[in-house]
Amino acid sequence: MKIEEVWKLLEQDLAEVERCIAGNLHSGAPLIRDVGLHLLRGGGKRIRPLLLLLAARVCGYRGDRHYLLASVIEYIHTASLLHDDVVDDAVIRRGQDAANRVFGNQASILVGDYLYSKALYLAVREENQEIMNVLSDATTVMSEGEVMQLSQIGNPDLTEEDYLGVITKKTAVLIAAACELGAILAEASPVLRKALVSFGNAVGIAFQLSDDALDYSAQEGRLGKKVGKDLQEGKVTLPLIHVLREGREDEKARIRRIFEAEKKSAEDLDFVFDCIEKYGAVAYTLQHTRACIEQAQRDLEPFEDSSAKDALLSVSDFISRRDL
Repeated sequence: MKIEEVWKLLEQDLAEVERCIAGNLHSGAPLIRDVGLHLLRGGGKRIRPLLLLLAARVCGYRGDRHYLLASVIEYIHTASLLHDDVVDDAVIRRGQDAANRVFGNQASILVGDYLYSKALYLAVREENQEIMNVLSDATTVMSEGEVMQLSQIGNPDLTEEDYLGVITKKTAVLIAAACELGAILAEASPVLRKALVSFGNAVGIAFQLSDDALDYSAQEGRLGKKVGKDLQEGKVTLPLIHVLREGREDEKARIRRIFEAEKKSAEDLDFVFDCIEKYGAVAYTLQHTRACIEQAQRDLEPFEDSSAKDALLSVSDFISRRDL
């Protein structure tokens, strides 16, 4: 199944999710809706809601509660983006001005807080403790991952193992939670529920690794944000970790000096990009991405063949080959 066929298969379901997203943003403070919709309607593939819908479907769910929970997942994701962009002083998000540039840092932080609160408020109304356990655990771990990433800014000694731990908490946990919520709604067996959590975790790691590779290889207009953004913000990701392990001592020393510098010149950026290419760091990162996707696809083996299973396989393939 091609990814275009997946969007077509879930077209009506995703439309219902969009209605939930917009409908539950009503507030006595118009700024909440303005900031929220600026980002929510600014693009994005809705990967997390899509995976929740497919996880529910592959487990045989036939109700309609997954629409609300898919919107809850997207609220949590959007809240994290609003906060991230303030921390990173972002300029572009999804090909448009970042919300903090349009509305200011204060509004972005407060609306992010509102979206977190609204997500949990809506989830509580489901009166399902398992759902609340998954969401509260996920948001707690995500916050921990954000703090861990912040503490590692400008640290060229970050190990591959530690970095994978950070992105598991920061990115993969919410994708795994989306998949698990689908299984909970369908009252799936423990075996199938565990398989979907593992699938979501592997896909989530692959998703972030793909972003790592894109930041050093994509065209800026296609990526929807500045290329080299991680480097300029002092974030050490897998491509750079690879160079710092494989490069010559003089190259590694210069990269360290670049990270210690308050400002990075165009010459500095060019040097790092040249090293990334020289040591095949993007290819190395994509190799890890593909390994995660292969693991995710093995996790789906307990499920019977169906259009939903085919769609999950297609989404995982799509994540591993996004616009490089």
